[in-house]
Amino acid sequence: MTNRVNISKGFAPIKAVHNNLDQEIIQITEDRLRLLINEHLEKSGKRWEWKTPLCLFLSVIMAMTTASFKDSLALKAPVWEAIFIIVAALSLAWLLKSIIESVKIGTVDQLIDVIKRGASVSS
Repeated sequence: MTNRVNISKGFAPIKAVHNNLDQEIIQITEDRLRLLINEHLEKSGKRWEWKTPLCLFLSVIMAMTTASFKDSLALKAPVWEAIFIIVAALSLAWLLKSIIESVKIGTVDQLIDVIKRGASVSS
C-alpha cells in the first residue's frame, strides 16, 4: 500500500500533505448494539434527575425560614415544624442519592469502551 495521495493543484500550491487515517473497526451485532445504546440513553436521561429534589429541598428550607408555624388542621405548631424538618431531611437524602447516581453515568467514550470490551448488557 502506498502513502501517496494525488491532489490536483488548485489556486494555491500545496506544500505538504499529512495523513492521519488510522482506524479501529468494532464488530458487533445490531441487536447487541441496540441494547447497549438503549441502556446508555436510559442512564443518560437520569443525568438531570437531581433538579427535582434540589428544588423541593430549597422550597422547604425557604418555607421553614420564613414561616411562623401555627396550630392548624388539628396539628400543633411543633408538629408542623417537625413535618417540615422531616420533609427537608428526606429531600436532602433524595438529592444526595440523585447526585451520586448522576455522577456514575458514563460518557460516550465509556460506552465505546464497553462495546470494545464486549461487556454484557445489564438486565
